[in-house]
Amino acid sequence: MSFVNKHLARILEHQHKRSVRGLFLKMEEMNNNCTQLRKRLEPHIDFTQYQHAINYVNQFVSHTTILHLKFITNTQNLEVVVLHALLLDYMLETENKTSFEYENKLLQGYLQEIYTLNDHAKTLFTNHREKMLSYIEQHAE
Repeated sequence: MSFVNKHLARILEHQHKRSVRGLFLKMEEMNNNCTQLRKRLEPHIDFTQYQHAINYVNQFVSHTTILHLKFITNTQNLEVVVLHALLLDYMLETENKTSFEYENKLLQGYLQEIYTLNDHAKTLFTNHREKMLSYIEQHAE
């Protein structure tokens, strides 16, 4: 009986490790998708006008910036993924919507995927959105 319990515990532990590893890889994939979308927008958008939004997001990115994500601790971090998507959402919302209709559809799909990563991802997005808008208002003066 003891062997069966140990075997079951080992199987459950391996399943858990695979699911956690898969979650981190999914976050990294979403960050890569956001990076590709941002690079697609770069030639058409003046990023200097979004400096306050970028500065807000950079507060939560360790050892680098959102525009130059390098470390696995950032690319596999839920908060960084949410903030990356939030920054893109803010930029696309501010720009002419008809010019970036395709990019906006891509981002909305990414957001839906991000919301499924974790139960509180959507709340995290909403909270950071409010804080970012407040930060921008304070620093725009």
